[in-house]
Amino acid sequence: MKEKKGLLVNLPIKNILFVFSILFLIITLLTARDVLSAEKINHYRSQYKSALLADVESGRILFHDRMHQMIYPASLVKMMVSLIVLEKIDEGQISLQDSVKVSSWASKIGGHQVYLKQGEVFKLKELMKAIVISSANDASVAVAEHVFGKDKQFIKKMNNRAVELGMKKTRFFSVHGLPPGRGQKLDESTTFDMYLLAMELLKHPQYLKWSSIRMDSFRNGTFQLLNTNHRLIRNYRGMDGMKTGYHRRAGFNLVSTAEREGQRFISIIMGAKNSRSRGQSATHLLDYGFNNFTKYFLSKKEETVPYFAEVEEGEAEKVSLKSAETVRILLNSQELKRLEIWPQIPSKTKAPVAADQHLGKLEYWLDGKMLKQVSLRAEDPVPKQSILSKLTGMLTNLSETN
Repeated sequence: MKEKKGLLVNLPIKNILFVFSILFLIITLLTARDVLSAEKINHYRSQYKSALLADVESGRILFHDRMHQMIYPASLVKMMVSLIVLEKIDEGQISLQDSVKVSSWASKIGGHQVYLKQGEVFKLKELMKAIVISSANDASVAVAEHVFGKDKQFIKKMNNRAVELGMKKTRFFSVHGLPPGRGQKLDESTTFDMYLLAMELLKHPQYLKWSSIRMDSFRNGTFQLLNTNHRLIRNYRGMDGMKTGYHRRAGFNLVSTAEREGQRFISIIMGAKNSRSRGQSATHLLDYGFNNFTKYFLSKKEETVPYFAEVEEGEAEKVSLKSAETVRILLNSQELKRLEIWPQIPSKTKAPVAADQHLGKLEYWLDGKMLKQVSLRAEDPVPKQSILSKLTGMLTNLSETN
């Protein structure tokens, strides 16, 4: 990721005019690129039911289309299974080295599977790889039973966790996402809710270590695991996850993420007509992010900002301020022009002022919405004015008056 800096040059007038004309051309091209990319995204609108693109670092949603519309997540429910397992590991309640015994119920689950047999024993790590890489339904049931004894208890935990994450329109009825049998219900969610789940899951680096594997093996190398997202992992630069989902009523779903030069985006395509249009839509969504948005460094931690605080009864009348943290904001070329920086600094601060004392904040606003707020600190201490300084000041004022 490159920091954006300004250039100060001494040039003849003719050269300066030439530079400005080149800059104008670049800005025009950048604007045109934004429009063309947006048009490409809209071109695929008829190919899916809903879509979303977001910046992972800030969580900012950069594009969305029908993101609150109800959808069927299908195998995307396994993202919640993975999240709960990884959280239980972090809490020390289970381990990837746990031995998991396959139940009769787990061995009978259909769809994508690794053909587990009742009574077989596998390490939890092996089963998790089967879930994330090849979306194995039988492995998902076996893992759920290992963690909570019964998959129904695990499903209860899934729904409780969804509530905690703010997934208001999500309801899980299975740990695998298969079409329901008689008397059962379809798992329900929205693209926005899947975004909330994906953002939480990305806090666990282990998940991407699994989801980025294109091909692996299972059962001591006798069974091949092929990533259900293997085409994009192979062909799209930076792609390393996250999960596919499909059944007839749900359509083709994909939560994908890619990182280039420290910039990570997440795209979600729900209800695509086929796997090809799902992949194409995800590709154009991610391209839109990488091609049009840049992370601008607006200030660095400990760097002096162009503002100061007035000091009352101090040895100095004002004190320089510095940023308490690095500020970097993702913007496109047009948003950069509209970005507003609002200093919120007290009109007067009484001495003494300590070094690093909090003295206000800077707010970064775009189109009426605050994107970032950073604390400002005093760069140097300002002691309280001594009696001698006060007398000197009074004498100076008297002499100036006379």
